[in-house]
Amino acid sequence: MTGLRVPVLMFHHVEAVPAADLVPPPLHPDSYLARPKLAAVLDTLAYHGHRTMTLAEAAARSRAGRRLPRRAVVLTFDDGCRCFREQVMPELAARGMTATLFAVSGELGGSNRWDRPPGKPGERREELLDAAALRALIAAGVEVGSHGRRHLDLTACDDATLAGEVAGSREDLAAAIGSPVATFCYPYGRLDARVRAAAAGAGYAAAAAIHGVSEARSGDLFALPRLAVNPRDGRFELLLKASGAYRWWSRLPRLGLLQVLRRGAAGGAGVAPAASAKPSSSQEVPHDEQ
Repeated sequence: MTGLRVPVLMFHHVEAVPAADLVPPPLHPDSYLARPKLAAVLDTLAYHGHRTMTLAEAAARSRAGRRLPRRAVVLTFDDGCRCFREQVMPELAARGMTATLFAVSGELGGSNRWDRPPGKPGERREELLDAAALRALIAAGVEVGSHGRRHLDLTACDDATLAGEVAGSREDLAAAIGSPVATFCYPYGRLDARVRAAAAGAGYAAAAAIHGVSEARSGDLFALPRLAVNPRDGRFELLLKASGAYRWWSRLPRLGLLQVLRRGAAGGAGVAPAASAKPSSSQEVPHDEQ
């Protein structure tokens, strides 16, 4: 099988985390990125010559044996939240960038119900884009991939449910948006050999997991390890992630070094460097279970 070796970055919500005294605080604050922080991330990538591609485009080039552009990077956004249209898309368009947005086919126009189980502490309510909004994003150059029907842990599904979540969601989403669906994202990044086989057999060109999940494999088109970008990321770690070097860096006993780098770059983490500046800050391993 043709391998795909391109850095894939993962984002969720792009909006400021509200004050705890206004609404219950989010369970996973690292998955919330304020718009100015996203703008700084995109500016840093552009400054260092990174070119964005959709996951479908990168997979198609790889399968055809075509080389990817130098410093190619794929930006992915999970869940299909309304904040993508309102906060992310203007920043991408202003820089001529693109991204892949993974939508939950059974919740189009709904909310993140999987994050808010009845009777248990839940995540903030997030409104999700409907089919019409997704079609408009596709017309603007964004790829829409599948994130399952109901955002279930696929490793815990029986065979019939698994087929519906993987193959069924592809059919449902394609019908809703009027476009083929080429890529899949495992909810929570979780997969095993059975789940991977389901994605590979459902007609997708590629499927994305999360860095650090045991079944994620660099180069494997159906187990691609994505790297989370979170509010604490500085230029140093962002560029490691965008360059593909992070998987090596993450294996090193580096906590003390990261603390020194963070202190040295306090107040400037994540901001695009000035013309004469060099990347200089970093942070610890981000939260990946989204």
